[in-house]
Amino acid sequence: MLSVQMEQWVNLKFLVKLGKTFTEAYAMLKEVYGNEYLSRTQVFELFKRFKEKRLWRPSMCGGPRGSPPRLPVHPALPNIRTRNINDLITA
Repeated sequence: MLSVQMEQWVNLKFLVKLGKTFTEAYAMLKEVYGNEYLSRTQVFELFKRFKEKRLWRPSMCGGPRGSPPRLPVHPALPNIRTRNINDLITA
């Protein structure tokens, strides 16, 4: 079963796909979930993300996490780290 938070995310995504405005969607969530609804800020951030078609990350809701994005590493960086660690060990 979905958590209340996850359920609200799914419903919010559905409301965005229906073309509801932020104000309409927020009012509907507030009406349906009573005191358990997400904060206005949380709903706004999710609404904006869904509107821009940026999918949520499963890790945000306790799902499996993918590997972190790989960033380019300067070739000398591993050597600098090793040297600094060796300096700490010998100190």
